[in-house]
Amino acid sequence: MDIQAKFTKSLEMMRSAERILIIAHLRPDGDALSSVAALRVLAITAGKEAVGFCQDKNQALFDYLPGFKEIEGDFNALKDKFGIKESLRDYFDLLIVADCGSLARTAISAEIIEFKKRGGNIIEFDHHPRIDDYADLEIRYPELSSTAELIYNFIVANKLSFTRDLADCILTGILTDTGNFLYPSASDATMKAASAALAAGAHYNKIVSYVLRNKDMVMMKMWGLALERLKLNPRYQLAFAVITRDDIRNILDQDNLDSAAESDFFSGLAGFLSNLSGAKAVMLLYEDRRGLVKGSLRSTPNGMLVDKLARALGGGGHERAAGFALPGKLELIDNRWMLVCGDN
Repeated sequence: MDIQAKFTKSLEMMRSAERILIIAHLRPDGDALSSVAALRVLAITAGKEAVGFCQDKNQALFDYLPGFKEIEGDFNALKDKFGIKESLRDYFDLLIVADCGSLARTAISAEIIEFKKRGGNIIEFDHHPRIDDYADLEIRYPELSSTAELIYNFIVANKLSFTRDLADCILTGILTDTGNFLYPSASDATMKAASAALAAGAHYNKIVSYVLRNKDMVMMKMWGLALERLKLNPRYQLAFAVITRDDIRNILDQDNLDSAAESDFFSGLAGFLSNLSGAKAVMLLYEDRRGLVKGSLRSTPNGMLVDKLARALGGGGHERAAGFALPGKLELIDNRWMLVCGDN
């Protein structure tokens, strides 16, 4: 099914539903929240009851987005509000999952699988590489800057009205996931989508101020440590930074951060590092709680393509943003960081 057919089919599914739950990842960033807000506006405009949900939503960041207060941030509260006893299927007939990458990042993966088993339909909008295959209709384009850009394409393809509320959502998501157009993911098409949002009346100054201050203290400490350890291999023009498990414990003061939450902490850091002058690509390595070393690879502007390297290491992704995971741990040996696997 080509992209136009997917956009058409997804609109048909939305219009055929009565009650829609729109979900993004836990501790949502600007792209996740704006994607939920935009899809909720589109569903309500189509005459549907639409509910947004992002577990552990910050109650202040991006609070100008349309319907922000109505986006639920606690799953138990959501169930109580709508009288859900056993399954989301008790109330909703369509789920839309946006900007999640993996199903685990929703924090309610078991409930989503149960919803599908009970005959509910699921649409997925995402710009991350596929990890889980669960949606009835998957609209995934990793080459795009953000899920917000994907939703903008959905609006244009279906000739829907592009209102100021939607413009605020689209520009917020794009600016968040491109670092205010600094990351290589910002393409000509991205700039055209952002321009359309500005032409539709998006509140640029307000959005930029929120995007610039959407990092909490813990995240800033983690980023600062990565910058302190940033090294450049001049032979291959590959820059890399390392975060160990002990670093994560010390900064977070805990060791039970789940893999979904970890991906939130590190998702933007590799993109930020990709602005480094003199490098053709950057690699961020960190240890997760399951004994894996995860690597996030990003191409710098006009730099090398990183998908082949990721695949050679057992991972995947697209040309300018990819990743991998290997068993082992990171150790500093003779002033050099090494990935130590097993007993070797």
